[in-house]
Amino acid sequence: MKRRLALILSLLAFIVPSWPAAQSATPLTAPEQEVKDALHGLLQRQDAAALGADERSLPPIYTRQGSGDAHRHMLARKGFLRAWQSARRLKIEGARVDLRTPGVKFHGADEVRISAVVSEEFQYKEAGVDGVPEAFGVGTRRWYVLRREDGHWRIRAEEYTDPLDQDTRIPGEVLPETGARPALSAPVQPSPRPTAAPAVEYADAYCGAATGCGNGGHYNPRYNDFNGEGGDCTNFISQSLRAGGFRPSGEWAWHAAKSDGTRAWSNAEGLYYYLTGSGRGHLVASGTYSALARADDVHASPISRVRPGDVIAYRERGKIVHLAIATARSAGGYLLVNSHTADRYHVPWDIGWDRSTRFLLVHLNYPGERRTAVTPG
Repeated sequence: MKRRLALILSLLAFIVPSWPAAQSATPLTAPEQEVKDALHGLLQRQDAAALGADERSLPPIYTRQGSGDAHRHMLARKGFLRAWQSARRLKIEGARVDLRTPGVKFHGADEVRISAVVSEEFQYKEAGVDGVPEAFGVGTRRWYVLRREDGHWRIRAEEYTDPLDQDTRIPGEVLPETGARPALSAPVQPSPRPTAAPAVEYADAYCGAATGCGNGGHYNPRYNDFNGEGGDCTNFISQSLRAGGFRPSGEWAWHAAKSDGTRAWSNAEGLYYYLTGSGRGHLVASGTYSALARADDVHASPISRVRPGDVIAYRERGKIVHLAIATARSAGGYLLVNSHTADRYHVPWDIGWDRSTRFLLVHLNYPGERRTAVTPG
């Protein structure tokens, strides 16, 4: 534990202050470009190994000593993705990695420490859906130690919060109360909702480093970035709702002069209780994945009632730890969300969460639309 903490502190010593950081205008030196290219290749090999069946391709990515945690992390990602795809009747067919390196620091000729912005795109197909694969994007901030062995750069250590690394005991395919496979999605596309369009457009434009996001992969500079202060997910949802026409209030507001928001603006539980207590939102349903995607009546399945512009809260151990905004549905009707920390673009709403997670589905009453009573289900 002490060695791990020392590594984290040493990596934090050269982190750039803003996230996602703009690429420096100074061209990389030849040695810096070499290690960036090497890291990019290693990350591509990592994702290929995580999605493939052959685990023998993983060890050559890592150094022979000191890389146990990094190797175990990738095996955990591999296990989660395998379990999730099997349970959801969905197959990830490939991945593509883009890389920015705002920090490169050499320690001698054979070791380098890198802070990186990693954008990943995953192509997937749903069972029973014809056509070209669809894609979702994930963006993460990462810190690496690379070491040269046998003339090749390899990963000695890595630190990042991985949205694709969770308990592999995800909700299963069969519901004990019905014996049926859970419904994966709505059978038809939801009706158009023009009142929520500005919020969804904002969420797509400023979702950050995930592949697919706009604004060059950067957050909106008008707002502070709380990634280093507990997470930016709620700040991002509030920005999207403000773009969608919700007016600030005494309880929910961003104070530009202070570069800070109220608790309801920037705290996950604060925003959830504000939305459901103020009448700006209504709780549609809450529960595990299996409860919300039940198959006994697809049309009544709670997740099928969520529309772009609505919000999902994620509760673990009795506390709301994350918020995401619904932004689209896949060709097969799978609900897709955007969020910050880590950055997500059109990601399946439940990926990265496990059987202990409770999801709270919140329908929002956008300004300009007739308010409807929503009965929790």
